[in-house]
Amino acid sequence: MFTIHVVDGFIETLYLAVYEEKVLLIDSGCRSDVPRIEQVMKRRLKRPMSQLKLAVASHPHPDHAGGAHTLRSRHGVPVAAPYEINRWYAGFSGGLQHKIDTLLGYVVARAMKYPFEWIWYKKHLTFDHPLKDGDRLPGFEDWQVIATPGHTAHDVVLYHAHSKTLYAADVILKVGSSFRPPFPVSMRPEMRQSIEKLRNLEVNHLLLAHGGAIQTDNFPAILDIMLKEIDKGVPPGLKRLKKLEGFSPVMKQYNKKKE
Repeated sequence: MFTIHVVDGFIETLYLAVYEEKVLLIDSGCRSDVPRIEQVMKRRLKRPMSQLKLAVASHPHPDHAGGAHTLRSRHGVPVAAPYEINRWYAGFSGGLQHKIDTLLGYVVARAMKYPFEWIWYKKHLTFDHPLKDGDRLPGFEDWQVIATPGHTAHDVVLYHAHSKTLYAADVILKVGSSFRPPFPVSMRPEMRQSIEKLRNLEVNHLLLAHGGAIQTDNFPAILDIMLKEIDKGVPPGLKRLKKLEGFSPVMKQYNKKKE
């Protein structure tokens, strides 16, 4: 088994699953989070970076894929990511979406009154292990990959059945005492399907990228809240940002099919 160690990232929470002789990074955080990860490995865990055997990038956004580039280039950490993750920022329009999403990361940081950190990262992610729905993480086969499109087309969450632990990435957020969907929900029907898909899981330990680690004895109730929030649509305070979400070539194709 493993123990979970929390790493307080720049604008998100990261988790290290620590085994006897290996460590799994559950999502890769921002580029600027790499020194935080290094310090936790060295000072808290007393482990060399060579024991970090896998870093997962759950989806393309800067606070989930940004650190993967540096971890791979600096320490040779293998990276696992959704197999089509690089479609999201492909081409000119994808590059524009990448810039927008990175700038939105700064907007979040400013709203939280955090000091500036450099989070810019390459839009193309070089990764070693492509992930599909139902896969097991390489080297950590006790963790299952579950595809959960909706926030982007390429989101995944990670489930550990034996410990009833779910890492929900950006599928479930907790803001204060309330559960919320992410912004944006780019593909609303798919997001609802992803939430319903999680209903079959036994979950007692919920690891949130935005909201921290929580214990629950009624996970289905959390999913019910999520569905209601998704049906409400975009919160009024975020509606002016809605126009910034459709530049990915994947979304252009998706929206064209809906016409």
